[in-house]
Amino acid sequence: MDDYVASARSHWGPRFTANGVPAADFDRVMAGLESWGDWCAAWSAAAGVHENLGIEAMEDGRLRSAGAHLSTAAVVYHFAKFVYVRDLEQMKAAARGIVRAST
Repeated sequence: MDDYVASARSHWGPRFTANGVPAADFDRVMAGLESWGDWCAAWSAAAGVHENLGIEAMEDGRLRSAGAHLSTAAVVYHFAKFVYVRDLEQMKAAARGIVRAST
């Protein structure tokens, strides 16, 4: 594992979970990350799961569940891009995910 991922794993757990990232998602995504280059894609994939669950819940009329999943998706997309400046296109895609999940 590279130094960036190791530092994030050891320092950012409380910040992520205090702001709405499920602890299980933090543990799962961080356990699978070896390279900083994979950061944005890995977190965007985790956010996409919540986004899809939110859309499905909305379509089923489960609005409380939809809101919970979509707000989680927005937070996870935020953390996908908030420190990731290595690949501008990935960062922009994560930012678009925040907008989708928030509207």
